[in-house]
Amino acid sequence: MSEEFKNRVLSTLKKNMSESSEGVIITIRVDEGSEESLFIETDELVFKTPIKPGTGRENAALISFLARTLKIPSSRIDVVYGARERIKRLLISGVNVEELALRLLRVVRLI
Repeated sequence: MSEEFKNRVLSTLKKNMSESSEGVIITIRVDEGSEESLFIETDELVFKTPIKPGTGRENAALISFLARTLKIPSSRIDVVYGARERIKRLLISGVNVEELALRLLRVVRLI
């Protein structure tokens, strides 16, 4: 991955994050997909899951995916907005924007 491309991806990731006193709030859209994965589509972070959005189970799948792939305890990840919506805001405690963006860079798929 070229340095310029890496910087563009990091910039897009950071557009979907904001620092709070408790950690980082990240905005993610949830869509149906054949497997669990995290993508960047246009300027949005999109989590694809085989679980149908709107059931409530997609929240647990998203938290589990992020905890597993980012190596963060699931107890530090909470849905703070959009629990029943496709667009969700999650609070990830104990990290800053820079650290989270670098961790997400290793996880995100680009389409």
